[in-house]
Amino acid sequence: MKLCLVRHGEAVERTGRLNDSWRYLTPSGRESFCKNCLKAVKQGLAPDCILTSPLVRAVQTAEILAHSLAFDGPLEVAEELAPGFDLAAFRKLFKRWGSCRELVLVGHEPDLGILAGQLLGRDGAVPLKKGAVLSLKLDAELRLVPATFRWLVTGNKVRTGLAEVVD
Repeated sequence: MKLCLVRHGEAVERTGRLNDSWRYLTPSGRESFCKNCLKAVKQGLAPDCILTSPLVRAVQTAEILAHSLAFDGPLEVAEELAPGFDLAAFRKLFKRWGSCRELVLVGHEPDLGILAGQLLGRDGAVPLKKGAVLSLKLDAELRLVPATFRWLVTGNKVRTGLAEVVD
């Protein structure tokens, strides 16, 4: 199975007047993520399923991705992807969605970076910038760790080597 971890795009800053869960993407966050989507499509991103955190900025990011892909599969909110998402929550999602050829999870840092590090068998996280798209290849039953790094789109650039990402 292919797994893509997507960090939401740049959102408006935290303020006392706006609940964190309602923070939305900035215009530059939308534009930058659209560019990353085009690069991801060129790398072959073609998911059967897109799951997103329930927070507004993640849902908007998932919608932009779906639009960029002309995606017509399931795009669903998964409560598990809210901040605090971890390996145990990933295993739950994997049980439910493991039959997908390619699954996209849209969420937050540091959760996605920590999960990426764990799946890749690294000691530390693989930090993901806002709007980043990380593609991994997983064993169909999650028995083989580490996963295989495929590519990372971040800052409108494509990285194809894990050393480029973590060094």
